Amino acid sequence: MWRGRWHIYVKQADGSERLCKREKILGPVSELTKGQAHEKLDALIKASTRQISGDLRPDPTFEEVWRRYVELKAASWSTATRKTVQSVFAGDAERHPSILALIGARRVRELTRDPLQDLLNSMAASGDSYSAVKKVRTYLSAALEYARDERLIAENPARKLELPAKLLRKSCERYYSLEEVRRLMEKAHGREHLVLRIFLNCGLRPGELCALREDDVQPGQLRIDQAVKDKERGTARVGETKTVGSTAYVGISTGLQEELEMWIQARRQQRPYHISASAVSSDLLFPTETGTTFRIGNYLKRDLKPLAKRAGIPDMTYQALRRTCATHFQKHGKPRDIQAQLRHSKLEMTGRYVKEIPEQVRAAVESLDHELCQGTERGGTVQ
Repeated sequence: MWRGRWHIYVKQADGSERLCKREKILGPVSELTKGQAHEKLDALIKASTRQISGDLRPDPTFEEVWRRYVELKAASWSTATRKTVQSVFAGDAERHPSILALIGARRVRELTRDPLQDLLNSMAASGDSYSAVKKVRTYLSAALEYARDERLIAENPARKLELPAKLLRKSCERYYSLEEVRRLMEKAHGREHLVLRIFLNCGLRPGELCALREDDVQPGQLRIDQAVKDKERGTARVGETKTVGSTAYVGISTGLQEELEMWIQARRQQRPYHISASAVSSDLLFPTETGTTFRIGNYLKRDLKPLAKRAGIPDMTYQALRRTCATHFQKHGKPRDIQAQLRHSKLEMTGRYVKEIPEQVRAAVESLDHELCQGTERGGTVQ
């Protein structure tokens, strides 16, 4: 267990002060890193010495507002969100200066839309990703909205910021063709064959697949209600899905259900995937040798990428698998069907995953021409 110890001065009845020791269990080592334990101890010290105050001076800098906003919001953030926000706003990267380094010293009442929009444009021009620029816009607006609620500013200057779409580098549009998918499935066997089949048919996120349990397999569908959080530890590693809408059911084919049932029967007969490993009791659908969840990045690197390379696919990614499901799904279902399978709250997000298939576009053009222009062809030379 992590144990925190500190000293505080306590005022006595006669007005004098006495130095007192304080001690508190911060949590088990299996669930907290040393850095997280330090953060928890710092919060306890601040609380016991009354260093946390809701009062900001009347004319604070953006950094002061940001620090206070993070103090209030951090309790509701996951470890991944906290680290992501910290790296963008307070990181020390040389190539990409942090947001606080750029505008932290400016008074919030002096900030207008112009310098904030210029900040987003500069990020896009220097090669920052769409995701990073969007996060900055989101959290800038949220922090300044907090300042407005506290009556530090009259209006939120970040409310109408626009994403510099023309300056942002294009997101990856890679998906796997039918030929590539067939080569991949021919090379896959056992667990990997089933894992890839679920990815390609259901479009799951990797954290969702790694958190699947035996009772999530139901007639004609998979229940998605948990996801692995790769940056968490202990019992916190398996938690809620990405969004409320991500918790849902996805349809599965008869063939996929049969393969899933065969896999579950084999596992219940105490047959581990690795013959040399001892059988471990776990209701996870795809546990490690020790019965725990896979590390998402490690599984891709150690199992799926080598398999894909043998199939002639050097660029295997989880996103490409999800995009492959969405792209080929359009030949068999409507946009709303794809949205339901991927569990997106907005059809616009689904559109980012569905890519046009050249052969399908050409076939559609041929069909359109046949319907509209058949019999109107004119012989002779075009004048």
